[in-house]
Amino acid sequence: MDELREKLLKANVDDNFFEFIQGIYYQDRKGEKLLPSLLAELHNEGEFNLVDLFQGFKNTPENHDFFSVRRVFEEVLPNINAPVKDVAECVKHLTLEAGHDMAAYMLLAPFKEFCIKDADRAKALLDIALTNIDEDFDHLSTAIEAGASKGEVTYVNQAIELLSHKNELVIQRAIFALGRINYQNKKLLNPVAEAICQSSLSSPTDIVLATSMRALFAVVSQSDDLESFFLDFLETHSELLGDRYIHAASEILFYDEQKISGNVEPKLLNICCYTKPENKGTINNIDYALERILKRNSFDDCVVFLERFFELSEYKLSVKYFDSFVRELHNHRDTHLSALLTRWLLSKKIKLGKYATDLLRDSDKGISIGFDRACVAKESKGVHLFLARKACGWFFNQPKTAISLIESLIPDIPDVELIDIQQLIFHPLCVSYPGSIRDHLETLSESKDDRVKKIATDVLAEYEDYKTSVKAALKINELSPSEQDRHTYWRHHSKLMNESMKQARSKSFLTSLFAGNESVLLYGNKSIHYMHHGEQKTRQEVPLSEISTSIEFASMHNLDPHGLENMIWQFKAEGCTS
Repeated sequence: MDELREKLLKANVDDNFFEFIQGIYYQDRKGEKLLPSLLAELHNEGEFNLVDLFQGFKNTPENHDFFSVRRVFEEVLPNINAPVKDVAECVKHLTLEAGHDMAAYMLLAPFKEFCIKDADRAKALLDIALTNIDEDFDHLSTAIEAGASKGEVTYVNQAIELLSHKNELVIQRAIFALGRINYQNKKLLNPVAEAICQSSLSSPTDIVLATSMRALFAVVSQSDDLESFFLDFLETHSELLGDRYIHAASEILFYDEQKISGNVEPKLLNICCYTKPENKGTINNIDYALERILKRNSFDDCVVFLERFFELSEYKLSVKYFDSFVRELHNHRDTHLSALLTRWLLSKKIKLGKYATDLLRDSDKGISIGFDRACVAKESKGVHLFLARKACGWFFNQPKTAISLIESLIPDIPDVELIDIQQLIFHPLCVSYPGSIRDHLETLSESKDDRVKKIATDVLAEYEDYKTSVKAALKINELSPSEQDRHTYWRHHSKLMNESMKQARSKSFLTSLFAGNESVLLYGNKSIHYMHHGEQKTRQEVPLSEISTSIEFASMHNLDPHGLENMIWQFKAEGCTS
């Protein structure tokens, strides 16, 4: 320890104090952790002034260990003796130097601890904060929190008095502080809640209301009898839906889930319905909250919220942006996911139909899923054919999903609709996807359900007749392009593919990762790489391996692209009113 002491003193004299700390920080953390206590001791003995030193510490691009060194000051701060004003300025400087980093405000907790150790420090900091109101930094709430830990009644009452201050910034900071206090004297909770509610009426700006919501929720959560204050607050300000206010509601939904009652949650969700699509942070909070709500099987609450949100935002943001919620939906494929798909395809709204496909956006090859038969049974005549067309239209590019949805309808389809359903399966699905759809139908032809078995068998027989007709048509010379035409087409196609590859390479992640260096294989069955070690290099040979994937394209895209596109669009838009 004596050796470290001498090195610290020498580093200070040689003007390389921070460089020395950077060098030994991690070593000290792994050892006896002597550095913080020794620094506090040297400062209190007057060997050097840590506050002055850190006041000049900068977060420069070349200073990669800024947060590590600042961390040392965080550990030392509660144990040093220094004027409150100097420490407050140093804390402000180091916090602002951190910029927008998540760890920027980590100094406030040790600074509050510094103030708690001497009652006069909290009073001095409060005087500083009120004498010269700093728009860039909040020392007021720290002073109130620190003071309340020793003199709760005095500082809480003083904070309540500040709620009538002429400066809105002071009001906001006082409200924030009142929400941060863990009240030991429960008799203070009622007057604090009343004061926050009254203050929000006097200064109903967005930032004050947002701060008031968070603070009031924190206060009423400390008692079982004060929830009415929070509900009245939400009702009073139900028309003032600013971005910060809505974000505060989303934060409570996400972070304080254990404290939210069944009376409060619907109110907060209703506020969050008004979120603007561009406010991604708020959307993320809502997403996590919906995931939690779904996990407790409150599926209907999630659906009501989403549909209300889509309507208010004019369908500018898809359900795919609520990815945590969608991921949880997939854990309930046969219940919640199936029900939501059915509901949105029955909605007769184009946007909700599109969002139904977004629910399965990560399943490129499609998944096997059925309609919710309970939802279908409630609908009127013709619903089965209507849903079959929707499944074909919206999931045409995912044939596995389309056929599984239609298959789930077959047991309950009225007899008058069976022929139409059979024709839908044959064309466009089976004709477009003779591989996957036919394989699926062959499996269904062995089903124990007579209806399913008959439809599958009939479609397969119809497809065999179709193949015979196609083969016969191929023998008509007039329908076959000449060799020259085929050659011209393939040259054109090859040119298009080359241009597409060039564009893909220019945007490739791997190309950017390797600074645009590409290897061209001229011959052989191995690739050669050289690993450089200083002036030496090592040759590595890597055998080539095959990489392949398969994609099933709809054959009707080649035979009748415009007719197919028109058919699919008709299926999507059929019956839609908006």
